[in-house]
Amino acid sequence: MTLKNLFRFIASIIFIATLAACNKYNEQTKANSEALEQSLAQLIQQTPSISRFNELLVKTGYDKLLATSKMYTVWAPDNQTLQSLDAAITNDGERLKQFVGNHIVNLAYYTNSPNPSLRIKTLNGKYIKLTSTQFEDATITQGNQYVGNGVLHIINKIVLPKPNVWEYITGTAYKQKDYIKALDFTAIDSSKAVQTGLDPATGKPIYQAGTGLITKNYLFDRVGDLRNEDQEYTFILLTDDALDAEKNKIKPYVQSTTEAETDKLSSLHVIKDLVIKGVYAPQDLPATLVSADGVVVPINKNAILETRVTSNGIVYVMSEANVKLSDKIRLVKREGEKPDGFSRNDKSGNIAYRLRVNPNNGQQFNDIYIFNHKIPLFNVRYNLKELYKVKYKVYWVAPNDVQTLTFKQRFAVNDPNSTAFAETQVNLKDYSEIYVGDYSPATFGGITAYVIAANNGVDQTNSINLDYFILVPQIP
Repeated sequence: MTLKNLFRFIASIIFIATLAACNKYNEQTKANSEALEQSLAQLIQQTPSISRFNELLVKTGYDKLLATSKMYTVWAPDNQTLQSLDAAITNDGERLKQFVGNHIVNLAYYTNSPNPSLRIKTLNGKYIKLTSTQFEDATITQGNQYVGNGVLHIINKIVLPKPNVWEYITGTAYKQKDYIKALDFTAIDSSKAVQTGLDPATGKPIYQAGTGLITKNYLFDRVGDLRNEDQEYTFILLTDDALDAEKNKIKPYVQSTTEAETDKLSSLHVIKDLVIKGVYAPQDLPATLVSADGVVVPINKNAILETRVTSNGIVYVMSEANVKLSDKIRLVKREGEKPDGFSRNDKSGNIAYRLRVNPNNGQQFNDIYIFNHKIPLFNVRYNLKELYKVKYKVYWVAPNDVQTLTFKQRFAVNDPNSTAFAETQVNLKDYSEIYVGDYSPATFGGITAYVIAANNGVDQTNSINLDYFILVPQIP
């Protein structure tokens, strides 16, 4: 073969190969184009192996949703799998819609989307866990079939909607369910209430009686709504004996004006510490957890009687909690530079919110310094929301680091005229915690604390200075 013929031969081979590649590309482009012109509703209707799921889509009306331009992902159980679906679900329109909606999510998700897993909200409001091979505990047998408005995956199991934490609790016979329900209260939702005027004394809205009333719950308001599908929880459900033991332990410290109110408070102050934000699987459970209210909760794995995964977390049924009183009834600290008010509002020019440095350790701190105000018994107040019925020792830090004279100030609770606490001298450049007295609440609840200037109008001798004060509980 001559060199010229060889070149012609090579050129013809390249041309044929290029032509074949172009044909293959055109065929693939045509297939892709045809797929993108389809909807999920059409693809599912044309797939024989999931014809039963298509029937359920039609029955619930979801087929119309999957025919729109909005993007969805569907995990469809195959026909053989759906043979095991309980007839009680297929014969109940609401339950069937919940079931079908549990297999559909907004947006497009492919098997390479999780890294390594995703928690995705389905159309029924529940969340599912997705990995590259699993939809919850179902295996993806055929994946990534895309069309113009989403993606279809075929799975080998039905995935029933899980109850959330609260739904699971209400389905049990444990007393904890009833104790939580007893914490319900009625409130007014101003967005739903009918306003009839304004209170001339306070300027607050007046609402028509009976309008805008909603039911709320003290536990849910405090640590999180266990019905909320968007927040994951680890929840400890105690047996009746274990729950009563914890209530009896805290009850002396939450005494109120009535036995009924005391019982509610003891329930709240036990159960609030059985709610932990986030999910801790059995294999990841540490020796202690920290509750949503910041209390350390010991976890004895031998006391776990049952474990239930929910749509928004996990529930452990346990035969003990054994939370220490010292972890529940904690030191109360209030920063001086964060007051709730003053005895007069015309002395802002005499009130300094300072950033200082402790020369003993080099650490910065903030405080309040009230000076040259010339008002006998001028006071600053601090609202504290919760004190247990226990004796507290009260300490404060008042550095008095810019004056040349010492002065006296007094601590008081609820009544600024009370002399239950004696005046305490504030020495120069003293950065230590100074004991100022004891306080024992008669009942559980909030207080207003005051720091009060000396009963004179002389500069430097009726100043107020406060870095912080603390109330240290004396638990027997």
